[in-house]
Amino acid sequence: MPVELTGSSAPVVLGAGYTLRAPGLRGRADMALPAAPGLRGAGLPTDQLEAALGAHNVRIARTIDLQITDRAAEATTVRAASGAPAVELETPDFGEETGQVVLAADESGVLRWHFPTPVGGDAGATRGADGRRMRYRIDASPADRAADAQPGTRSLLGAVGRKVLKLLVYPVTDPIVGAISEFFAERWEGKNRPYRVRDFAPGDYAAPGGRTIDAGDAARLAGGPALLFVHGTFSTAHGGFGDVPPALMQELHARYGGRVLAFDHHTLSHDPRRNVEELLQRLPGGLELDVVCHSRGGLVSRVLAERPSRFGLPTDAVRVRRVVFVGVPNAGTQLADPEHMVHFLDRMTTALNLFPGTGVTDVLEGILTAVKVIGHGALKALDGLAAMNPNGEFLKTLNAGAPEPGVEYYAVAADYQPDDEGLKALLLNGIADRAFADAANDLVVPQLGVYEPTTGGNAVGGFFPIAEERRLLLSRGARVVHTRMFAHPETSAKLSSWLS
Repeated sequence: MPVELTGSSAPVVLGAGYTLRAPGLRGRADMALPAAPGLRGAGLPTDQLEAALGAHNVRIARTIDLQITDRAAEATTVRAASGAPAVELETPDFGEETGQVVLAADESGVLRWHFPTPVGGDAGATRGADGRRMRYRIDASPADRAADAQPGTRSLLGAVGRKVLKLLVYPVTDPIVGAISEFFAERWEGKNRPYRVRDFAPGDYAAPGGRTIDAGDAARLAGGPALLFVHGTFSTAHGGFGDVPPALMQELHARYGGRVLAFDHHTLSHDPRRNVEELLQRLPGGLELDVVCHSRGGLVSRVLAERPSRFGLPTDAVRVRRVVFVGVPNAGTQLADPEHMVHFLDRMTTALNLFPGTGVTDVLEGILTAVKVIGHGALKALDGLAAMNPNGEFLKTLNAGAPEPGVEYYAVAADYQPDDEGLKALLLNGIADRAFADAANDLVVPQLGVYEPTTGGNAVGGFFPIAEERRLLLSRGARVVHTRMFAHPETSAKLSSWLS
């Protein structure tokens, strides 16, 4: 049953041990049981979200729908960790064997993850086995910025606003991959994202099947250059490149004589050096390659193409002729810094929501794995994500000194800017300002860092900057985000031209 929000700082009882504080806000809050509809109209497509949650043994414990009608005179007294105004949700603690997290969705399509802080329970309140309750502070700052930017736009807490909170709970010990610890991501990827090199044929490249390459393929692959696709963070080969148009895949398959492959690999728990080590174990020796890579997959490709010796890998196992970087963080992304990692998850989840394409469920499952690991303090186990940290050791090693010669680099980079004022305010608030310093970016990767990376304030030498005739810059007007770059026709046209 809905309860009224009066603008008071006093907690509002929602029932069953749930309370809400929303000082300065008037409207109503309605809490629903798990049987209520999913995030329809305010979040990810329900079937894709439910598929990902089910694969992770995650269930929706409660849905809380906030409808805000106006502001009260009382000043906001609840603050998020960033210092921004917030609403405060307290929930029961379900015990040491159950984890929980809140996924918040607003009307502009932005999704954000919120991790709890244990607090002491009040007398008579519903409590977990250890007597604690859990507190979430949900950032509400976009209200003023969105409303001030353009009155009447869809915004979270403007004159009329809505926010949907999903409390997600899950067992701390997964029945298949075990307890959430520093080895959880590696075990999960080993079970669900095993290493393999697969055929990438026009009939099955967008599907999870595909025949695994083995020793029997050596003679066929020796018939000429092969084309290798290397996917990015959280993704899979079929999910990461499912947006490539079928006509282009047919063309590439014919051009390379059927020698078109893809590399499925760990992106959370292993760094790119380990990825390449695993790749070389699965490729015939002496192979000649062209590479198309997306996001973090570009760092894997660079280790393979230009610096195997620097990472203690054989230099004559394969020869890379050219690499096409699509949204690759060659200078890293500030979102991979531990301070911004939750913003990384927010932006990836939001991109899936605003621009859903192929592989949404796959990427969500990877995001949920990272959510569990971060929520249980095992961030240091995510070596694959740490490789994209601009200040991390991996990129310092990769970008130092002169590269090994003999490869051509090409680049596709985007600058995404939302054209809805409410969405713009929500996305920029506290994320871009801190992580990108307002630099052009595709929501995840700085545009300039794809083709003209710098490290420590100095330009990366060797193959960079990539020449203008070998780069495609997708402008703000194209409205292309990090996860949908292969769906844009200009990307297809350049791939067809460059992979000749």
